[in-house]
Amino acid sequence: MWRTRFPLVFAVACILFFVVTAALSVYHTSSTWDDAPHITGGVSQWQTGEPRLNADHPPLARLWGALPVLFMDVPPLTQLGPGSWERADLTGATGDYFGVIEDRLLWPSRLAMLIISVLLGCLLYAWGVALHGRERVWLPLALYAFCPPLLANAPLVTTDLAATTFIFAAVFSWWRYLNEPSKKNLAWVCLSVTAAFASKHTAMLLVPLLLLLGSISLGRVTVIHDDFGRRLRIVGFALLAIGVTTVVGLNIIYFFDGFFLTPLEYLERSSGAFTAFHGKAEVLSRFWPSWLPVPLPYIYVCGVLSLVGNVGEFGSATYFMGQAGYGGWPNYFLMLLLIKLPIPSLILIGLGVTRAVSRLPRDWWNVLFLMIPPILLLLVASNGKMQIGIRHILPAFPFLFLLAGYALRYPLRRWKKIAVGGLVAMSGFNTLAIYPNYLMYFNFLGGGAEQGWRISVTGDDYGQGDAELGRWLQKRGIKEVAFGPFGWGGVVLNRAGIAIKPIPCEDTGELVAIHAGQLLLTYDLEKKRCYDWMLLREPDEKIGYSIFIYNSKNRPQPKPPVNLGLFSQALKLQLSGQPQAAIPIYQSYLQQEPNYYQAYFNLGYALMETNQCEAAITEFKRTLKIWPGYKETHIHLAKCYRVLGQPKQAQWHEQQLTKP
Repeated sequence: MWRTRFPLVFAVACILFFVVTAALSVYHTSSTWDDAPHITGGVSQWQTGEPRLNADHPPLARLWGALPVLFMDVPPLTQLGPGSWERADLTGATGDYFGVIEDRLLWPSRLAMLIISVLLGCLLYAWGVALHGRERVWLPLALYAFCPPLLANAPLVTTDLAATTFIFAAVFSWWRYLNEPSKKNLAWVCLSVTAAFASKHTAMLLVPLLLLLGSISLGRVTVIHDDFGRRLRIVGFALLAIGVTTVVGLNIIYFFDGFFLTPLEYLERSSGAFTAFHGKAEVLSRFWPSWLPVPLPYIYVCGVLSLVGNVGEFGSATYFMGQAGYGGWPNYFLMLLLIKLPIPSLILIGLGVTRAVSRLPRDWWNVLFLMIPPILLLLVASNGKMQIGIRHILPAFPFLFLLAGYALRYPLRRWKKIAVGGLVAMSGFNTLAIYPNYLMYFNFLGGGAEQGWRISVTGDDYGQGDAELGRWLQKRGIKEVAFGPFGWGGVVLNRAGIAIKPIPCEDTGELVAIHAGQLLLTYDLEKKRCYDWMLLREPDEKIGYSIFIYNSKNRPQPKPPVNLGLFSQALKLQLSGQPQAAIPIYQSYLQQEPNYYQAYFNLGYALMETNQCEAAITEFKRTLKIWPGYKETHIHLAKCYRVLGQPKQAQWHEQQLTKP
């Protein structure tokens, strides 16, 4: 009896672990960059019946996240931000409503989002049992429960986990229907596909997916014991029903706003509150017949056209492996897969994929259903320009977890079973070790949470640490701070009674806090120059691995000289990757200003970069002679001594870092 019930009990335990851990990880965090706008869009549509603030994404996930507003006594958004709502200004409306969100709606909305993660766990269990049997379904569920990217994004009020869940549901239900065609199974396909399209535009990938998988099914003689023509009619009718249901469902979720408008009416409507969509309306008028009404909501169509432009042409600001740009790195998502999942999970997925490929001749139908969706998603995402974090390929994860289940299809002797269990336990340990900072999880290939930001920070630093920074400052009685916010950080600190001032353009010794995303990803040249000095030293402390604190030790520090001409010129060359060219300029500057510790330090750093460690040691020692409190100097002295084969001297400098 226990053996038959154990898989279900284990599944429930995994789902409960996931929900509780994810919920507690965000209990004390403030709104991320996307939380507040998504809640605002959902609240607006619930309160007014108009989806005008849901122009950038379909509204289902937002409506679900904002569902608690229906049971709470909160002020109308149109009352707190009438102008922003009239202009369809989502950012402005979010700022107007931010206090209500932070104080009352954020936590209930996040709990509502976690219900979707429960559905994902149930779907994994159902498909896992059908594919692998009850005795093997525990492995996909364990990987789901110990997945940092899923734990990080599940409680956030965004579109990502909803899209992941409903795309997975759509493919699963399509698999069931093609195996056993029935009205009931077709209804589940229609419902899942509609929910996916109503959650995020990524669901458009379901169009080629369903067509491809449906076409493949025509070659299966075991699906329907009838002729090819009848199988073709069944698949064709199903696709038609899915299309019609999705169109109707999208109109319902948009409350039929802007339904059945012609291209000319699109142009007329974009001259009002939706002027930002005028270009998209013009694009539509060029390829859609002017006399033919569009059967989809106005805002949805314009949102799809915006997405196509962003993915294929414009992109979004991204930091990746030392470069700041607008996406377009072919290896971006593959790299994130390698560094954002626990190594034991990657090993199990690799073993599962290997075993699944070996079973293709006799199990090709199931294997293709699991392999084609993540491959298609990775190909599209890797060739587009919307590369802003691992969250954009979350829909691939449940398929990878089910593929990992094939690892249990090997002949498992006792020691192999222990090895698989050990890998799962190690994944759990790695995941719990980063709690509650799941967004900043990186495995050791990425340098861990301490150094992973050097590879990728977009979508990892999501503005989640602002509330913790506020508590850190309040605990120390600090009422003003030089701060480089990312997202809603400035609003969060101001609401906590903490004033914000600009970050100084040189190390003046005052307390500075800055988001990693702001430090690495700014295109404002003036700000970039002001941040340069922080890039050459380690922060004193980190808040949640994403906010860097400088000068928190209150160390005495010499003031910089007034004359910084040649110093600035050398620094610019050094930061642009030309340390050799910077060296003589630093030397010339030090002849004019022989007491500037930072110039000696930078010169030593440039010499170290060009493998001149003996000369670098001399300059670092001059730095410490002027300012003994510049502890970062000891880090580089230790590195130089180790390069020169002098471990005792290196160890001495490393010990200086731990001294007060």
